[in-house]
Amino acid sequence: MEIAERLYVGLLHAAASLRAIDAELGLSPSRSSTLATLRYAGALRLGELARREGVSQPTMTQAVQAMEATGLVARAPVEGDGRGCVVTITAAGRTLVRRARARKIAWVRAALDRAGDNGAAALLRAIEALDATA
Repeated sequence: MEIAERLYVGLLHAAASLRAIDAELGLSPSRSSTLATLRYAGALRLGELARREGVSQPTMTQAVQAMEATGLVARAPVEGDGRGCVVTITAAGRTLVRRARARKIAWVRAALDRAGDNGAAALLRAIEALDATA
């Protein structure tokens, strides 16, 4: 297998492991992404949140309703817009995002420890190269 293919397969396996951490915390990939977007971007109108997440507004409406029912997000009306609403992450949602992030970073740290100093340095160079193209 060539280097690019090996790296691709390794990234797929790493992504699956990180998704499994989310699943252990009760987070689907879409819920994890939406909560992270709200955590780091701040409150967003529902339509803008849908756009950023790459889903339709009705799909995001359903997702937000489900997360609101579990206390992870809150909706508030937009002043002067009878139909619009702003979605914010709640304290419980922020706590869940922090827990997931900490567990994922611990998983990466353990992988880097297994790789040793030279392997970790090579992985850092590879990820910096990938980030530069994004």
